[in-house]
Amino acid sequence: MDTIEISPDEMARQIARFEEQESQSAHYAEEMGIPREAYEIMAAETLYLMMAPETQGGPMAQQPAVVGEPGTSIIIARCPPGDKPLLHAHHFTVETFMCLTGRFCIRWGSAGEQQIDLGPHDMIAVPPGVDRQFENITDGEALLLVIISGANDEDFSDLSMPPGETEFMRARFGQSVLDAYKKIGTAWRHADGRVEGPSVPDAIEVSDNEMAKRIARLPDMQPLSATSEDSIGVPREARETVAAKNLYLLMAPKNQGGPMSHHAAIQGPDNISVLVAECPPGDSPLLHAHHYTVETFMCLTGRFRIRWGEEGEDHIDLSPCDMVAVPPGVDRQFENISDADARLLVVITGASRDDYNDISMPPKSAAVIRERFGQEVIDAYEQRGVSFRKG
Repeated sequence: MDTIEISPDEMARQIARFEEQESQSAHYAEEMGIPREAYEIMAAETLYLMMAPETQGGPMAQQPAVVGEPGTSIIIARCPPGDKPLLHAHHFTVETFMCLTGRFCIRWGSAGEQQIDLGPHDMIAVPPGVDRQFENITDGEALLLVIISGANDEDFSDLSMPPGETEFMRARFGQSVLDAYKKIGTAWRHADGRVEGPSVPDAIEVSDNEMAKRIARLPDMQPLSATSEDSIGVPREARETVAAKNLYLLMAPKNQGGPMSHHAAIQGPDNISVLVAECPPGDSPLLHAHHYTVETFMCLTGRFRIRWGEEGEDHIDLSPCDMVAVPPGVDRQFENISDADARLLVVITGASRDDYNDISMPPKSAAVIRERFGQEVIDAYEQRGVSFRKG
């Protein structure tokens, strides 16, 4: 597989610095005819659109910090104590929440009667059609990561509000605000079964036991390296050298191919995998490329250096909540450059689960593996879809 080179100026368009972002509500107040207060009550006090397709529709159809591939949006909610959106459903997309700081309560059900709490880096993926909301339950400001994934851009015009929230918004802001939201894909449900706006399927109920299968808590998980020898015939030390010291697979498609074909904590959509790398100081995978998928890195704690290029000669540094989306075909690696253990979020997106058989290693990375672990480890990785490029 051929790789490509990308200049620092080109990569700069793939970087989102969290502290430089403008909130979504500011856009709506100015451009969409929706008062800022109405948007903040519906969504959250401050939302930052870190990455989204340029052509995406729906209530997040704004200028993202990074223009991504169809099918995935990444958002950060900055919430004061008690801040929460109204109860709402997404009917064609999976909405995944990860607590970044503080603690959040995730509620679901037609009246928000069921709930679980998330601590830092806990994650939950809410199925399509379920009414849900989040709330900052800490005494200070807290950050929540929101990943929305669907099959295509049209899926993102899939938001609906239950009857109680419909009546609240009409009483508070008037029919004109409901009409403005209808124009960007929001449906308003009524107690008698009527729906104002786009046609959406009926909301569904999910039990506590069903939702428990869609929750990932890092303290309850084993890193991939702990089971790699059994699953792909690669010793743990080799896996930690190639990938990272501790790599946790939070969410992945069922029967995903490639070297990440392990049981994920959450079975997710076909077009996205979510991992957390927990790295001691200096920990770094070998230089590698993904050829059909976009690999997005977000610093969770500490500081990380992202290198790219044939020799890893270019780099940028990430602080907490900074993000970079590395295009397909580019050699890349990350490194914990802080003085303590640190965590990095890794989101890999492709058109289908078959795209995950797309990793290649440059000659120098192959030489490191061969010298330290022997040809049998090279062979084991090749059986899992990794290719090793010739010099």
